[in-house]
Amino acid sequence: MLVDEEIWGHRIYNEQTPWLCFLEFLGVLYAIQQDPNQQAFVEAEPNTLSYLPQYRLYLRNILFNNPRLVAVVKETTNEEGRWQRWFSYMKDSGAGLSEQPDFHYLQQRFEKFTDFVKVIDFLRGTAIEGDSNKRWSSKFVFPYGPSCFYEDVAVSTKGSVTNDRRFFARTGEILYLMLCRSNRGSELLSEFEKMLFTPNKWDKIVRALQPDESKEPNPSKPREGAYLPGGTRQRYQNLADDWLNIFRCSMPGYDALPHIVTIMGLHMILYILERAYETIQRSDRVTFVLEIISPEKNSVHQLATASYQENNRLTQQALEAYIDQKITAADWQEAIANNDIEALRELFDEDFALKDADKIDANQDAEKAIREFKTRVFSRHQKHLEKVHSVWGSAIGLSSRRNSRYIRYTPKDMLIKTLVLCTVSGRMEFQEFLHQLYEKYGFIIGPKQALQYFDAKKAEQDDFTMNAKRLEDRLASLGLLKRLSDACAYVENPFAQERQ
Repeated sequence: MLVDEEIWGHRIYNEQTPWLCFLEFLGVLYAIQQDPNQQAFVEAEPNTLSYLPQYRLYLRNILFNNPRLVAVVKETTNEEGRWQRWFSYMKDSGAGLSEQPDFHYLQQRFEKFTDFVKVIDFLRGTAIEGDSNKRWSSKFVFPYGPSCFYEDVAVSTKGSVTNDRRFFARTGEILYLMLCRSNRGSELLSEFEKMLFTPNKWDKIVRALQPDESKEPNPSKPREGAYLPGGTRQRYQNLADDWLNIFRCSMPGYDALPHIVTIMGLHMILYILERAYETIQRSDRVTFVLEIISPEKNSVHQLATASYQENNRLTQQALEAYIDQKITAADWQEAIANNDIEALRELFDEDFALKDADKIDANQDAEKAIREFKTRVFSRHQKHLEKVHSVWGSAIGLSSRRNSRYIRYTPKDMLIKTLVLCTVSGRMEFQEFLHQLYEKYGFIIGPKQALQYFDAKKAEQDDFTMNAKRLEDRLASLGLLKRLSDACAYVENPFAQERQ
């Protein structure tokens, strides 16, 4: 069935974390940038994305399917003996490669076997979610450059390789389509080319672990089927602008990437909730009450919890509204009134792409068939997309259960730093900073943004005043705020100042 997908796109999946979404996106972008028949960040026709990713199975076997490496070093002291013993082991254990995988190219590229081991230790230590218990073919090296981009795959016991949509579920494809529609594509491409697409010393190290491209097994067919509901949105442009703000900070090396991933995760959550609002036909805007951690529970704590719970229910409400809107059509109402199951089957197939619509019992009541369909839709939704708000919110430091029984919005330092990089071009008066966070992201932190709660007698003004004061103190402790007097404080972006 296609219900979640029609509202939000194909597809946003809870097991694809923000970092994995970004890695999938990089693979898509680089594949298209290398294709002479395509132009990066240009969508010639809506939802016609087609790209050819990489497997890089030699690299993945070496880094993540190589448990005997330490034993080889301990059990053999001779350099040549170590190489030969390891080659023999990998000949039998290398998975997804040819029947006779050949790793001998490595001996010409590393002077010592111990140097080879040190490189592997370094790359394992910097791997994305490297300490996870995922299978070896679903682990990913840090994106130092083009040699690090590859897709998630499943390798069978017989050695066959297929792409797997569990951890690269297409959310990275949706992200790419969003940025295609942001009108910032050329600027973004320039930044990615400078940071990640031009070979550098770290990328060359990763490249040294891989054979010539002609020896690499790779997918034979391009990946297709991505879908994002049509049209442009201000959200896509806001995401691109935030990325450009971060890229243009004078940050060393790859320090910008965690901030890029964090703010992308926030915009994706906003996209999900905004689409839910539109589907429900709510006229107000998405907001988040953010509690800056306090030793005592007060009205801000309660509202941050309530705000989280309200937003967490939105996607299921949107699903029900979407289905109900379809069912109000005349042909649906006629089929229901006549209990015409055959017509109902056709409508389920036509409006929701329900593959097993023909299995609906011909003797069943039409209203019951619709209720059962809703139950199936909600069950499917609760397993995946509904969880994204919780999983991604925790991953980017937006929500937490800290000091509470319930999850609420309470930002961590990483998110706060990211917000400064995205919002402050040099320095900004603190109250203006709070205003900008509300305007850009719907964050309610200080009393000026919380007026609706005072009018409804749901909060005390002093609680939000102290909430803002705690954020001011947090920013100062992070070196991101300077007080000129008791009544004047400025939020500072040190990296932007360096650039000026």
